[in-house]
Amino acid sequence: MDLMHDAMIKALHQIGRYHYMGEGSLFKWLCRLAINMSVDKFKRERRLETSDTTFEIPDQTAPSQEETRGVPLDVLQRMVSSLPGSKRLVFNMFCIDGFSHKEIGEKLGITEKTSSSTLAKAKKTLAWMIKEYNEKHR
Repeated sequence: MDLMHDAMIKALHQIGRYHYMGEGSLFKWLCRLAINMSVDKFKRERRLETSDTTFEIPDQTAPSQEETRGVPLDVLQRMVSSLPGSKRLVFNMFCIDGFSHKEIGEKLGITEKTSSSTLAKAKKTLAWMIKEYNEKHR
């Protein structure tokens, strides 16, 4: 919430730099501003570690669409939010915000391979969480 507040303040201060480029361009500009501020915050706090798993997660196959559909959206959002810092950041940047691994690497100061590996670990963790959820709620 603090970050969103700071992003809105920054947007108000920098609104003169915004250029209308069609429908949705203001939203896209605001999203990029907020994403860049989030990345900068992670860099400042030095939370970005590539090996932040405290326990080994067994190999998981990707959950089927039916298995994923059985998990309510708010539960999926909590699962993503519970991912460790770098996994959550890379997952959101790639899957939600549409950044490429090259762009993620440039923004976070990591290699494309590290970004790809971190995303694979995030997906593996989420697959495990989904399977655990489905086993408990059958």
